[in-house]
Amino acid sequence: DVIRAICMSNPGTGPVAAVNGFVGTHGMKGFVQQGLGAEITRASFSRMIKFWLQPQVHQAVYGRPQGKGNPVSKGVAGALATIPEVITISPLENMKLAEQLDKDKRFNGMADTAKHLTKTRGVVGGLYCGYIGMQMRQCLWTGGFFLSLDVFKGAVGTAVSSPLAQDVLSGFAAGAFGVALNCWTDVVRSVIQKDAIAATFTAPEARPSVVPHFNPVFFLGKAGELYAEKGIGGLYSGVGVKMIHLGGSGAILAVLVPRFKEMWGCK
Repeated sequence: DVIRAICMSNPGTGPVAAVNGFVGTHGMKGFVQQGLGAEITRASFSRMIKFWLQPQVHQAVYGRPQGKGNPVSKGVAGALATIPEVITISPLENMKLAEQLDKDKRFNGMADTAKHLTKTRGVVGGLYCGYIGMQMRQCLWTGGFFLSLDVFKGAVGTAVSSPLAQDVLSGFAAGAFGVALNCWTDVVRSVIQKDAIAATFTAPEARPSVVPHFNPVFFLGKAGELYAEKGIGGLYSGVGVKMIHLGGSGAILAVLVPRFKEMWGCK
């Protein structure tokens, strides 16, 4: 996730250069120090909320259990379930990114990072910076994951007989498909957040409007600027690293979630 963050917030930077730069600043220990607490907390809440709410949203919107839904209904329910998810995880996302991109070693853990962001930009401007980009990112990945999981499972089932292997392969493919949909949003929001965090040091007394953080027009305008400067490759900077990251996450979730549901009798 550290390498993904560096590549995406600096479009055009490759994984090797990202690793070399990060290790040169923080050493190998940096991979288990910079933003680790925020990332574990963020990812835990993220998965818990979306996989808990997606079946509830499906039932509420379509009037039937998600197990009886189709790929589109499952995908829409998954996308809608990300709204409370992103409201919850946005502060952690900003703290994590600030620590991961901290070349000058200005931050000392989650509490110190949160204190600096809120002191210089307030609660909304500091902890919900880049909100609309994070919301779009989560909607696209989660919607894409639930939309495609059963489709990939059906395709894999024609070649692989093991249920476990089917879940691993289809989960990875669904996770990677979600990345194909959302990678550009992750790049754009990472750049926006990186610039906003840097500005808390260059202009700490300024209090910019928080409206752009929730404005899709501003976000899409920034995406257009990056496309004009870097092309489609820039908008998909770090896509390989991200596919491995979220493909693996999708595989784990596809294996564990249905088995835990069955274990607890809530399938």
